Amino acid sequence: MAEGIIAHDYEPPTLEDVCADVTNWLNEAALPLWAERGQDAAGLFHERLDFGARPDMSAMRRVRVQARQLFVFAEAAMMGWHGEAEDIVIHGLEAFVTRCWAPDGAPGWAHMLAPDGSLADPTRDTYDQAFALLALASVWRYTRSDLALQMRDRTLAFIDEALSDPEHGGLHEGLPRSLPRRANPHMHMLEAMLAWHTATGDSEFRRRADALVQLFLDRFYDPASETLGEFYDEAWRELEAAQRVVEPGHHFEWTWLLHEAAAHGCTDARQEAAGLFRFGMKFGLDQQGLAIDELKANGAVARASRRTWPQTELIKALVVMARKGDGQALTRLPQTVRTLMCSYLATPTRGLWFDQFDAQGRTQDTHAPASTFYHLVMAFRELIDAAEDLTVEEPFEIPAVAVQLSQASAV
Repeated sequence: MAEGIIAHDYEPPTLEDVCADVTNWLNEAALPLWAERGQDAAGLFHERLDFGARPDMSAMRRVRVQARQLFVFAEAAMMGWHGEAEDIVIHGLEAFVTRCWAPDGAPGWAHMLAPDGSLADPTRDTYDQAFALLALASVWRYTRSDLALQMRDRTLAFIDEALSDPEHGGLHEGLPRSLPRRANPHMHMLEAMLAWHTATGDSEFRRRADALVQLFLDRFYDPASETLGEFYDEAWRELEAAQRVVEPGHHFEWTWLLHEAAAHGCTDARQEAAGLFRFGMKFGLDQQGLAIDELKANGAVARASRRTWPQTELIKALVVMARKGDGQALTRLPQTVRTLMCSYLATPTRGLWFDQFDAQGRTQDTHAPASTFYHLVMAFRELIDAAEDLTVEEPFEIPAVAVQLSQASAV
């Protein structure tokens, strides 16, 4: 079990410091490790590694993780990693299409593979379709693969025919149909459409993205509380709205996405993004300045544990707000990155991560889930891209008693 330790003598980092740190961690530790240990001979990616960097050969394989790891290595190559990305991506794309697309003969990406790569769950989950499209966008930008384009078009055709809801708008949860409907798959579909608009400039992807921004405005965002709903009935009526539990991580993720969408020419929802950011920053951070897992809509803590992915979304939100001139976001940014690295990434084998700490700063994790790598690469990409344009005049300092660093030697 890893526990936090208190650091009383602490020098605030600069943006230059943390950019160098994350670049080194990615290029010298994480990417080489997952390139060597994270993909099997058939081209499929492992679901998780233990803290000795051994793959869990008994774990079921989520299709979304296959897509996320394709994204990771394609993006890493475009960020300048000089490893074996091309072989990993080409081999991985072939395995992804062969094993995960229509493995039962019907169109769409399946939900789950067994440890041996055979079909385990044929559900067509909209969340999985979104990540397939995101991965294909990165793969195409990196390789110009005809297969990536072909699978993009087949995926979009499947979504339009089987998952779109012309009566109520948005997308169904998947096939077979299920409830509740969630905001989350639509958030990732927006991310995928923006990725394809970046890759191609095709206005069709901006149109699709704009429809998702409008759904956010019409259904997901509550301007009175500046919070984001999560669960809905068939007609997009929020379930248990009076007892709404919200996730700061999703508030930060939408903050970044809505700014991205506006930059692509979609409906401008930056005012609503600012509301999400205000709520998350006011209520969603602990004493270390890290994002907790769940709140009530009134700002009360619902679950004070802290997963890794909300921290990466906090970093992305701080980056985009800093780009827009928010001085407090700019000064917080380096400290947030450093705290992430000194806690979640301080594992016994460098290049892995802890997935969650409890409210007391302890973790029971025994494995690093591959699914988190997508979040880390995305956040670090945004940080590095923005750093040259951002200057911090005064480093942000949090009280020494609140700076909690992970004890890397304890698991």
